[in-house]
Amino acid sequence: MQADLALFRLDELRFSGSHDPLAALVLCGAQRADRVMVAGRWLVENATLVNTDEARLRGEHQQQAERLVRRL
Repeated sequence: MQADLALFRLDELRFSGSHDPLAALVLCGAQRADRVMVAGRWLVENATLVNTDEARLRGEHQQQAERLVRRL
């Protein structure tokens, strides 16, 4: 079986006082999922990408952004 899930923590200060978890996510700006599963595989755990070198990814992103700016 495969599943797609996005799990969010609601214990942050911005969610306090909300009595409806879904409304809290929509209205209070859920910006970062704590856990994400796609096709039955965890891609994010503890708000961190799994099996991804984030430093390398940031470096590649920076290089591509600089390349794009040079073209403008």
